[in-house]
Amino acid sequence: MEERYRRGCEAVKRAILFLLILIMCLLDAAADPFSTHVSAVILDAGHGGKDPGASANGLEEKELTLEIVMKLKEEFEDRGYEVILTRSDDSYLELGERSDIANSADFDISGFPVFISIHINSAASASASGFEVYVKRSDHDVAMLSPSSGDKLMLKYAGYDNASLNYFLNRVNLRLASLICSGFSEEFPSLSMRGVKSEDFYVLNTAWMPAVLVEVLFISNRDDARMMADDGFQRSLASVIADAVDNL
Repeated sequence: MEERYRRGCEAVKRAILFLLILIMCLLDAAADPFSTHVSAVILDAGHGGKDPGASANGLEEKELTLEIVMKLKEEFEDRGYEVILTRSDDSYLELGERSDIANSADFDISGFPVFISIHINSAASASASGFEVYVKRSDHDVAMLSPSSGDKLMLKYAGYDNASLNYFLNRVNLRLASLICSGFSEEFPSLSMRGVKSEDFYVLNTAWMPAVLVEVLFISNRDDARMMADDGFQRSLASVIADAVDNL
């Protein structure tokens, strides 16, 4: 009788513990401002105008980033996303102008916007190769509640404090970057994967939304450069990045 009672108590304790964990998970998901869906994509073609970026093998970074962004725009719009571009031609933009465009963007408040900046890598060694995605450093808090943010963002984040917003932001940044990297590895298994990295890049630290910076191979590597200039590669890359956003 005593043993049966003890086992019964243990079963009740386990059930209560399970319910508490379930409730905590549900509350965590409910509190996450990025637990819904992506309703707008801000695409940033790195460099432009008087700033060509890296140059090698007859190519310029500013031209490649714009070509890739235009493929991304087409891919995302085909999937029904609202798309905002920081530049659509060979224009020069200050870094602050890029994040200002993102932070003032209109979007469906039932979802949330994401910021994707496209760059091309370069190195002194012509053998350097591969693909990598950057997120902001987790110990750097973005000023998510800045008075200069757009009305939609202020409304979206109402009721949150900056610490909790950055906690959720770090999680979704890492998830988006990881999805892009895994999709790239699956689509291009013969290419080197350098993985997800964190850095204090200005646009990542000033975009008040999930944000990644994609370094698409190395312009200084002849094989990488030839591949990046290929229209088919650019379209496949656009599909990989759009798939990652779909699955966010």
